[in-house]
Amino acid sequence: MGLTLALSLLLSSLSLTAAQTCGTVASGTTYDYIVIGSGAGGIPVADKLSEAGFSVLLIEKGPPSSGRWNGTMKPSWLQGTNLTRFDVPGLFNQIWRDPTGVACEDTGVMGGCVLGGGIAVNSALWWKPHPEDWNHNFPSGWKNSDMVNATSNVFTRIPGTYTPSTDGQLYLQQGFDRVTKGLDAAGFQYVVANDNPDKKNNTYAHSTFFIAHAERHGPLRTYLETASARPKFALWTNTIAKRVIRTGGHITGVEVECNKGGKAGTVSVTAGTGRVILSAGTFGSAKILLRSGIGPTDLLNVVKGSSIDGATMIKSDSWINLPVGQNLNDHVGTDMQISHPDIVFYDFYGAYDSPIKSDTEKYLKSRTGILTQVAPNLGPIMWTMVTPSDGITRHIQWQARIEGRTSTAMTITQYLGMGTTSRGKMDITPQLNTRVVTAPYLRDAADKEAAIMGFNYIRTVLAKVDKLTWITPTSGQDTTAFVNSIPTNTASRNSNHWVGTCKIGTDDGRTGGTAVVDLDTKVYGTDNLFVVDASIFPGITTGNPSAAIIIAAEHAAERILALKAPAKIS
Repeated sequence: MGLTLALSLLLSSLSLTAAQTCGTVASGTTYDYIVIGSGAGGIPVADKLSEAGFSVLLIEKGPPSSGRWNGTMKPSWLQGTNLTRFDVPGLFNQIWRDPTGVACEDTGVMGGCVLGGGIAVNSALWWKPHPEDWNHNFPSGWKNSDMVNATSNVFTRIPGTYTPSTDGQLYLQQGFDRVTKGLDAAGFQYVVANDNPDKKNNTYAHSTFFIAHAERHGPLRTYLETASARPKFALWTNTIAKRVIRTGGHITGVEVECNKGGKAGTVSVTAGTGRVILSAGTFGSAKILLRSGIGPTDLLNVVKGSSIDGATMIKSDSWINLPVGQNLNDHVGTDMQISHPDIVFYDFYGAYDSPIKSDTEKYLKSRTGILTQVAPNLGPIMWTMVTPSDGITRHIQWQARIEGRTSTAMTITQYLGMGTTSRGKMDITPQLNTRVVTAPYLRDAADKEAAIMGFNYIRTVLAKVDKLTWITPTSGQDTTAFVNSIPTNTASRNSNHWVGTCKIGTDDGRTGGTAVVDLDTKVYGTDNLFVVDASIFPGITTGNPSAAIIIAAEHAAERILALKAPAKIS
């Protein structure tokens, strides 16, 4: 079957699924692999498994996103095109203004519950991981040297760009130009970031995105397209994976629920050899495990006591006690705001309903102009490292964008990342909503020390910029007092780069260890259940984690495919 015909048939199927009432899973429906979640983990792993010749079902709880997959959410000026709000870079940030029908309704933080998950709704920032993202965070078998092939595969398919407009121009770069004057004076080096992934100290770059032809690209335009061209691949949208069906440690299928037009019932894996892979994200995969009787006893008792699952939950003598929901991590976000008279603000929010006609015409006719750039005009991106008193180096990414309290303001966020030691915790409510109960921000004194050190340094650097003024912190405000004044909760520090709730490792969580999955990403205590997404990361990366998650998915697929068929765990 040709790629064009296969995609056409799939899109027709998606259109019918989105429009119809709930469907029922046909009796005897079976797949070699069922992958739950269509984000940065799920799409690549589903593609690799289907490439190997297996029948694969990919399940997404939300609706289609991109217009290329029959998504329909768009402003009026995109009517008559195959583009949606998810495709046009200048509209990416609109999710923060209007997340209706996009954001997950069962988590306490922002998440994308649409086809593509986080990679359909984020800013498309695209960073090749620093070697220490693997070497410091991950166990044996997942070090930087182990990830070379996967990294090459990912960046060959999704090279990324820092000049998204098809004319090669960058627009409204006054903020970038003024800030980098201070960086240059302080000895920072300009780099092409993905040509130099290990140069993350006193360096800066233009923002790099997984954008092609001035549209969102990434896994939705690569891995999902190749998977969908294969006759043994299927995609169900608007379908919630409730839990896995298991006998002891062996999974036989997945129970699904209709979500505004999807499927309901039970879909099975191939008897004896079939496998289920959870790729529903840091909160979603953990939730499915808990609903399946896998996790800490206190949280499993919450599920057992709920009016939703209690009567049908697997019996407690089959529960698998693992530290699901622990080890929660995120970049620690701390904002500063500066102002400069040369900065030019562009109203990307207004571009949704009341755009400037000449700008939409440039975008639609030639894929040029300001709307090819990711809102709200990101850049420069800077990197520094600090080593506080505990001797552990922390990596900091600084992300600048043109927005703030005034029309000449720029917000610069300090993302305190790789090397942090603070961790948080997720749990589940009787309504089966997940939430952050312990935020992972600056809980350890050395992490706070690192944040303050980094802030002090950048304030010194930016002081060299002529005509720059400070909004927050004020020019006379003490850095320590400023950092301490910002609450360490999700409302104030959340970067939405959540990782860690199903940690990978060799220390089996059933016997006092910290790991939920082994080095093949298989859930301890099971023989055919895996987790492949950001939840397995032991720690946060240096930069935005999308590329690292996809690389991990490529690597995990290789390891899973190399495993022999399970010897059944009773």
